[in-house]
Amino acid sequence: MFCCFMNLHQLRISIIATLGFSLILSLGERSIAKQPDSPSIPTTIIPIEFPLSSAAEMRLTESLERIAIKANGLDRPLVVLEFTKNKQADLEASEIGRNTPFERALGLARWLSGPRGSRIRSVAYLPQSICGHAVLVALSCEEIDIASDAEIGRAGIDESTQDTTIRQAYLDVAARRGAFPSAAVLSLLDSTESLVRVEFTDKNKPVEYITLTQLNDRIAKQERTEDTADEIQMVPTNQMAFFSGQELRNWRWVAHTANDKGQLEQSLKLEKPMVNQALFEGERVAIRTHLSGIVSGRQVNRSIRAIEEGLNRAEVNLILLEIDSSGGNLVESLRLAQYLAEIPAERAEVVCFIDGSALGDAALIPLACDTILMQPKAKLGGAGEATISQAVCRDYREQIQLLAKTAGRSEGELLSLICQDIPIFEYNSFDGRKQLANPDWLIDDPVVPQWIQGERVSFPEGVGFEKANELGLTSESLSSLDAVGKRYGIEKLPDEIRTNRTEQFIEWLAGQAWLSMLLFMVGIICLSAELSAPGVGVAGIMSGVCFLLFFWIHLFQGTVEWLEILLILGGLVCLGLELFVLPGFGVFGIAGLIMLGTGLILAGQTFVIPTNDYQWQRTTQGVGQLGLMTLSLMGAAVLFRKQLAKLPMIRWFSLQPPAEDRELISLEQTKDDLRTFIGWNGLTVSRCNPSGKATIGERVFSVTSSGDWIDEETAIEVVEVQGTTLVVKPR
Repeated sequence: MFCCFMNLHQLRISIIATLGFSLILSLGERSIAKQPDSPSIPTTIIPIEFPLSSAAEMRLTESLERIAIKANGLDRPLVVLEFTKNKQADLEASEIGRNTPFERALGLARWLSGPRGSRIRSVAYLPQSICGHAVLVALSCEEIDIASDAEIGRAGIDESTQDTTIRQAYLDVAARRGAFPSAAVLSLLDSTESLVRVEFTDKNKPVEYITLTQLNDRIAKQERTEDTADEIQMVPTNQMAFFSGQELRNWRWVAHTANDKGQLEQSLKLEKPMVNQALFEGERVAIRTHLSGIVSGRQVNRSIRAIEEGLNRAEVNLILLEIDSSGGNLVESLRLAQYLAEIPAERAEVVCFIDGSALGDAALIPLACDTILMQPKAKLGGAGEATISQAVCRDYREQIQLLAKTAGRSEGELLSLICQDIPIFEYNSFDGRKQLANPDWLIDDPVVPQWIQGERVSFPEGVGFEKANELGLTSESLSSLDAVGKRYGIEKLPDEIRTNRTEQFIEWLAGQAWLSMLLFMVGIICLSAELSAPGVGVAGIMSGVCFLLFFWIHLFQGTVEWLEILLILGGLVCLGLELFVLPGFGVFGIAGLIMLGTGLILAGQTFVIPTNDYQWQRTTQGVGQLGLMTLSLMGAAVLFRKQLAKLPMIRWFSLQPPAEDRELISLEQTKDDLRTFIGWNGLTVSRCNPSGKATIGERVFSVTSSGDWIDEETAIEVVEVQGTTLVVKPR
């Protein structure tokens, strides 16, 4: 009985245990299955500008806190911290991190490596070399992705003496992550702690990293192990360590190397693109504007007013500028570029999207922005609407240098993309730095030169995305402005900021190329009609309005200069003299047509003589359009010649052969009578073009010129008779 009870009891326990184990296993499998291969929460990339200020540290931790709130159990948000240089800082590209206070870096490092930072998966992305206390921030991240040729090191470069607090802070932060050996951390920080690699005869025994001080202590205490195979000093004595990305990957101190954001996304195995987020409170609030066509003062003023109007709203922290321009005005491009470069980084981030091209001086505008994004087939720089020579660059040297300094770019980058004549070379320094510069613009130590001139670089056709990415001007290619918005977490782009309705109408009107040509043609026709009638009527008023609107449109666009105005006015004056003052059709008529055609062509462009392929193309298009318009008018005249012949102004230009005049020619006059006048001399009393009237003997006859038109009061001779009309020629 007792045995049966025990068996039943054991059976119950076994069943309960089996069910419990199955339930736990099922829950575990569900939990494991629930973990996605990549985070369901969008990956956020946040640029950190060094030197790190207290305000930037506070905004960054606030942004990280807002992201960390989204953590859901094992599904932690992935945050990529991109280490960049503050464009206002007077530092070289290889000095990112210098002048960062230790307290600022330590506060951020403690957050990232502490309990609050464990709610996110932090990745330090180092596209360029870093030094100073930026190294501490990188060590505090869970993972470091670094460009293969970028370097990390010289952490104590800003410290005159190595404080024990700083040493311990670096060791504590690095120990929490466990990626860098403690000896390597000390070598990065202290020049007296050279790093030594200890290898053993037993290949299964891991390599050991110690400092040179620790090695000397072992030697002094005779604590070397017998299986020590080799001791390699990796860092020279009295020099702080710095390691390249490829070296760190070979030693497996970092998980991946990433030379651009595309490789970074691949190494992180992201299914969706990263969302950019600057150090701003709350979500990204954007304004958008565009710049297209020829750069003019009107367009620049409109863009600046639109941006200022948007920035008056406190919540705006992102400016999206879409550009597709061939340039055309270096002064105005410099003005807009300088304005964009001076927008404080803490106020808003300026993102320029090149939808088509930014040619000539228009290339300065995206170069002044914080971020440049390009459409796959977009082009930056190269020949544009305005010819920018070395002399022009010298005239605006101060403005170009100021823009380069404010935008955090080298002068050579700006010059190489806007001027094809000025020689630009790649310069290398002894410490590995690189820059593009012109020898006359390069600032160097005359006694001990720091820069070595390399190969000449030239971009006569501008640069596409691949080359711009290689130069470090852009890092990403997107298909549209909508894709740019989604890149920054904006699902729906805001409406483009515009000024008042009057300016919108003016902008639309000035952009209609066909309208200006139509106004000019209508003005010519109305002027002809007005001249054919006495006084001033509706046709004269319409002519004045058409010419006024034509010149107003072009002057408002800034594409008409005094040369074009004088050419057009001179052509009209010459044609007027030919038609109304001087007889025949000769030099004045031909010159008038040439001046008028040239003026119309130049009115549609900002240059006078084409000097590059783009300008020749524009000139060819202008000549073709003018020729097409002329042929169209001639075709219309042929089709409607009967209707045109009845117009008063047409009859005024060409006199019709008159009917028989009872008062001048007798109806009984016959051909035989008229033939008697052959060989007679006479005098024209009206212009014969070709028909007219002439006095022969004492009578007035209807006559026709045998060749060219004959002017009034010209001596003539009768040569033959056609019907009842005498045919005459000048005597």
